[in-house]
Formats: sequence, structure tokens, C-alpha cells
Amino acid sequence: MAPRRLGPAERLYRARRIGTTFGRIYLGIKTNQFIARRLGPRDMDERWSRLHQTSAESIYDAAVELRGMILKGCQFLGARADLLPPQYVNVLSRLQDRVPPRSFPVARRTVERELGAPLEDVFAAFSRRPIASASLAQVHDARLHDGRRVAVKVQYPEIGALVRSDLSNLKALFRAVGWLEPDVDLMPLVDELSSHVPLELDFVNEARNAERMAELLAHRDDVVVPEIVWECTSRRVLCMEFIEGIKITDTDALRREGTDTDALLRLLVETWCEQILYHGFFHADPHPGNLLVQPEGPRLVLLDFGLAKNLPARFREQIVAFGAAIIGGDAEAIVDAFVDLGFETRDGRHESLVEVARFALAFAQRARAGGWEEARTFARWNEELGEQVRRNPIVRIPSHVVLIGRVMGLLSGVSKSLGSRIDLLPVVLPWVMGMKRSAPVHQPAPPPA
Repeated sequence: MAPRRLGPAERLYRARRIGTTFGRIYLGIKTNQFIARRLGPRDMDERWSRLHQTSAESIYDAAVELRGMILKGCQFLGARADLLPPQYVNVLSRLQDRVPPRSFPVARRTVERELGAPLEDVFAAFSRRPIASASLAQVHDARLHDGRRVAVKVQYPEIGALVRSDLSNLKALFRAVGWLEPDVDLMPLVDELSSHVPLELDFVNEARNAERMAELLAHRDDVVVPEIVWECTSRRVLCMEFIEGIKITDTDALRREGTDTDALLRLLVETWCEQILYHGFFHADPHPGNLLVQPEGPRLVLLDFGLAKNLPARFREQIVAFGAAIIGGDAEAIVDAFVDLGFETRDGRHESLVEVARFALAFAQRARAGGWEEARTFARWNEELGEQVRRNPIVRIPSHVVLIGRVMGLLSGVSKSLGSRIDLLPVVLPWVMGMKRSAPVHQPAPPPA
């Protein structure tokens, strides 16, 4: 049984559903712009806020209905505070847990097709009900004939066709927006989705990412990455060691087990500092479902490496230059650091970044005065930077910086759930300044198979 293809009627329905949803939002924006320009009512801010809220909810409803690429894309957009007003970010970030699973017969057919054998020949036991489901796949608890307990990630059979169809629809829609609004360029969003999502559909790529991360973090006894079972893994089925743990946001269970949440938060932040600022390769999707805790220690269990990112070789050097410019209070040096990091402006002139540089200085001064006692400080930076970017004619923030901002937002949410208020600056600063280890390893990505 080959992966399901979309029929013409389904493709047409999805195109119409996407088009009408975004068409209504576009008309609402143009209406508000007309009202603001011609009438200038005092409640214009409230009007925009209501429009953004209702628009975000309509996108949310479409994503839950259509699932597939639209759902995955909206999850990604939910972290784009640099492009979208906060109403969109708040609503779309709720999509992570709204994915109903497929039936057991569908999962069985996928596993048997991918592994080329009856399910019972490969697994001694295989749960009929998945233990987790996400936008692209669901996970089943299983046991191999040699007794090993494993987690089996099974891709939805129609997801490849949905991705191709939805990418085509989004490209057509965003080209039309660009034609109607020459100052609005949404194509970079489609380009990012086109590069990220197909990689997440390749479970062999995810397995390689997991093995690479396990190797890079092998010196740590407080971080665990499941071992891959290659003989039961393919492009659409991923089999890995089953590791027990408590979901990182299940604070009641963590407290019952006596987990030191301050130590856990330090471990969480330090683990990502090491990935980003030392190895130059990081897990870019640390939402709570991908993070488990083993209370003794505590130990952190990392899951789901479908979205992992290599950083430019000079990234830590660029971050150090940015930090030095902030400490020195030098706005021009901050602009230079932004440019070196890959920020681009619509007119190609650096002057457009001056306001963002001034914001960075003001934020740093506020943070120093108020203390860096919680991860929420770093999330506020991400949120307020996004607001500044939307107010200035910046065309593009490099994708790796966007993903790091997304990581900051996700880790901030985890920090809030843990209720910890520790000073994170002493945790982060040694990694930024390169003092934690002798020199960045920065290993290149392995060649494709």
C-alpha cells in the first residue's frame, strides 16, 4: 500500500479553505487601514487587537481542520514574534496539543509497508493506542522479540501529499499578497517551511540527528538521548529506545519525586547553551512534549530531533561581539553585530537597524536594573525584539536566529511552569564568552546518505 495521494476534490477543498481564510483576514486588514486613514477613531488600537484575535482564531480553526502542512506551518508561525502580532503568537502556540491520532489499522499498514514484514514478525508487542500524537506522526509503545522496549514513531500516510499540496497553495497565495501589497514579502516564510518540513518527514534524517546529538552530549551523565534501532527504522517509521520520564511541565509529579526544579532549570538552559554556543548544532523544537525528566539527578531526556539546526561557524564569535557592544553601550557596534549575524533591511542601508539597536541597549539597561533572575527575562527580549522588527523595515532575520528565538520562547514557557526564579546570567555568560570549554567544537553536518 503506497502513501495516500490527494484526489482533485480534496486538493480543491484545501486550496479554497486556505484561500477564503486568508482572504477574509486580508479584507479585514484593508478595512481597518481604510478606517484608520480616513476616520482615525480613538479606539483604533482596540480595533486592530480585535481583528488580530479573530484572525488568529480563524487560522487556528483551519489548521485544526486541515492538519498536515498547515498545522505544522502554523505551529512554526506561532513562534514568529518578529513577523506576527502577539495575538497570533498566543493563539497559534496552542496548536501543539490539538492533533487526534489515526486508527491502529492505519498505523499497522504504514509499519508493515515500510519495514516489509508483518507487524508481529517485527514486534513481540505493539500498543493499539498511541502514547503521543503530533502534526506529522504518532508514537506507539512496543517491544522487540529480544525483549527491548521501544517507542515507534509512525508517520501519517497522507502527510507527504498534504505537504506538497499545501506548499503549492501557500506559494500561490503569498505571491498574490505580494502582487497586491508590494511592501509585504511573505515568500521567505514559504521558503523556510519548504526547507524545514520535508526534513522532518524524513525519519532517517531525524535518526541521524539523534545519534549526532547523543555523541556530542555523551560526556554528560545528566542528559539522555534514546538509542536508535536502525533495523526497524525507515523514512516513515522511527524506532528508538523507550525511556521512562516525567513530562517536564508536570510539576505535581516532579514535586512528588522531590525534583530540584532550580537545578532542573539550570540543566535545561545549560544544555541548550552547550548545543548552540559550543557544538554549533542544536535541537530546535524543545516544546514540553519533547522533554522528559528522570528525577534522580535530575536527568533530562531529549526526544524528537526532526528539527535540528547547524549554526554558522562564526556564530559564537558574532554573539560575543553583540554582547560586547551591549555591555559597551555602543549602538553602532550593535548595528554592525546585527549585520554580521545576517540581519537584512529592505533598503539595504544599516540605518534602519539603529532603532532596533537602541531598543537592545534600553532592554539591557532595564534587565540589569531588574535582575536576570528568571528565564522570562530572555523571553521578553525575544518578544520585544519581534515588536521592534515589525515596526522597522527589516526584510529578513536569518532562520537560525529565528529558531534560537523560538527555543528561547519554548524554554521560557517551561521555566514558567517550573516556577523557578534563579539568576540565569551566571549560567549563560560563561558559554557566551567561551569560558565553559576550551574552544567551540563546531562539527560539520554528516554527509547525506
